[in-house]
Amino acid sequence: MDTQAGFIKYILIIVAILGVVFLGQQAFIRGFGRAVLSDTGDKIKTFMAQGSNWATSAIILPIGGGVESSKEAITGEIAQEKEKLSENIGEKIKNYFSGITNSILHPGENSNCLAQPTKTAPSQ
Repeated sequence: MDTQAGFIKYILIIVAILGVVFLGQQAFIRGFGRAVLSDTGDKIKTFMAQGSNWATSAIILPIGGGVESSKEAITGEIAQEKEKLSENIGEKIKNYFSGITNSILHPGENSNCLAQPTKTAPSQ
């Protein structure tokens, strides 16, 4: 009995949808439908504008302020890291060239230049 009730319910839903589609094609209903859609569209636009204003004032502005302060902090951190990196690279280059200069001036001492390979016993 339960499946018959479900079957009848679905048939009634299909008939109602087909009835709305059929009546929607009739000339005397078309004007009424346009008026309803126009009024509904205006109400939806008003509601969406209010929602947009609320989202801007309640969500976006508080988050935007936090982003700006975080942006400044991150920018400062990046500048510090760039400075450290350039100092480190400069120090490495200076050490490399001073090692080469020391190896040219003192050719017998291997410990002066890190660029020269160390002499090791051949492996067997």
